[in-house]
Amino acid sequence: MAYSGFFQFENREDGVYIKAVAKDMSNMPPLDCLAAYCDKKNIPYGGKFELKKAADRAMLGEAVRVSDLQITAFSGWAEYSFGEDGMTLAVTLYPPMAGMPDVTVDEMERDIANHRVTYGLDMSAIQNLIDTKSYYELTVIARGTPPVDGYDAELTYEFNTTISTKPKINEDGTVDFHQLDLINKISEGDVVARIVPENPGTMGTSIYGESIKPKKVYKKSFKYGKNLKVSENGRELISMITGHVYLEGDKIFVSGEYEIGADVDNSTGDIDYDGNVRIRGNVRAGFKVRASGNVVVDGMVEGAEVTAGGDIILQRGIHGMNKGVLTAGGNIAANFIENATARAGKDIETDAILHSKVSAHGSILVDGRNGLMVGGSIRAGKCIEAKIIGSQMETATEVGVGTDPDMVARIKELKKLITKGGQDKEMLNQMLTLLRKKQMTEGGLNAEKTQLLQKTMKNVILLENSLKEMRAEYAELNEKVSESEDARIKITRTIYPGVKLEIYDYVYFLRDKNDYCQYVLKEGEIKRINL
Repeated sequence: MAYSGFFQFENREDGVYIKAVAKDMSNMPPLDCLAAYCDKKNIPYGGKFELKKAADRAMLGEAVRVSDLQITAFSGWAEYSFGEDGMTLAVTLYPPMAGMPDVTVDEMERDIANHRVTYGLDMSAIQNLIDTKSYYELTVIARGTPPVDGYDAELTYEFNTTISTKPKINEDGTVDFHQLDLINKISEGDVVARIVPENPGTMGTSIYGESIKPKKVYKKSFKYGKNLKVSENGRELISMITGHVYLEGDKIFVSGEYEIGADVDNSTGDIDYDGNVRIRGNVRAGFKVRASGNVVVDGMVEGAEVTAGGDIILQRGIHGMNKGVLTAGGNIAANFIENATARAGKDIETDAILHSKVSAHGSILVDGRNGLMVGGSIRAGKCIEAKIIGSQMETATEVGVGTDPDMVARIKELKKLITKGGQDKEMLNQMLTLLRKKQMTEGGLNAEKTQLLQKTMKNVILLENSLKEMRAEYAELNEKVSESEDARIKITRTIYPGVKLEIYDYVYFLRDKNDYCQYVLKEGEIKRINL
């Protein structure tokens, strides 16, 4: 802040006196500044209480003696403060004793040169400080030019990557997949993706004349399967065939649809296809169907294995014979699932689940004409909804929702590690500050301290990288947990005794029949709420 005046000391025959130099006494330097000034120049003043009394009298226009002994007269001087990032130099001027000269521009220029400051110096600011006698004010007199960050390359898709493929279950239990619009149709020569090149940004300069690099930017490249080519300029990805395009992870595929007009059996063998598969007949026991896209089966799946990177849609259902397995990266929709295993990366929708092991990262809806869930194990990340769960015979049925307990444990572990990492980083930064201050005040460091400084800087960088990775994982896991915060088990008609309910890692055994209710985790226990 700017002060309206300053205190000055002078030698007289009977000691050292203090006087106030100002037209306006309303904004003089505080006592702490005055005491620090005295300490720097070894001016004896007794104590802060005595110094304050002397300063108060001096502001009334008196010259007040603070010591019986004279001191060596001194000129005005400047003290310098350097920004830790090498981007600023600030100075504080101090007044001389009465009759002694102020610090000069030439002296300050020599000081600045000794500190190796060569860039961004504001000589007019220095001259103004001296001309206006702006003492005790920390003023920036040199500024570096910060770098201008660029931006990463951007990959854009020329097709819909977020198609909703969740099928509708009709009232009679059949699956209506005619209006799903599952396929991104393309023609030969169509551009399916583009790359906007990266911008490297602009270099900056520190007050020492050193170049400062902007933030590192990253390039993008296409990841793609067959039937695609990259344009000559490297910025477009082009389809070589007419068919459909889809995204699996971050890899782009183009394919025509593979259709089987009859059963999957001895006449076809196992099916393994990069794209969508349509089966007009049945999938017989013992055979396997794998597709990177969607699988649609018009007939019955018996004791077979069907795997899809996208959705599995069964017009009739699966009678698994305790051997059938459905595995979908997206949704599963079927008339029924019986004596089978079914796993979905998103949601499952069906009319009945009977004596099966079923899991979905999203929700499981057992609705339609029956809406029956009996026997086996059923688990979903978000919500399970059915008309009827269990049976009058108290058939053992396990129903669970919520996040995997291992995920919760990892989140807690990461939180502790991030907290500790932050504390360690703060300690390292404090050590860096001390070493740099020592380097500045003493003009350098010995070999041992230099090695310690380099090691500390390296440890800060390593710790920052580790914290960045842990924070990214923590955010990703928290996002997954937030997706299942509303975990619940909903019954739109009846749930019977013999059902074991699990929400996260809490367990509840049903001993009574209940109608039209839902079960949620509340206040650390599973509770029933009426619909």
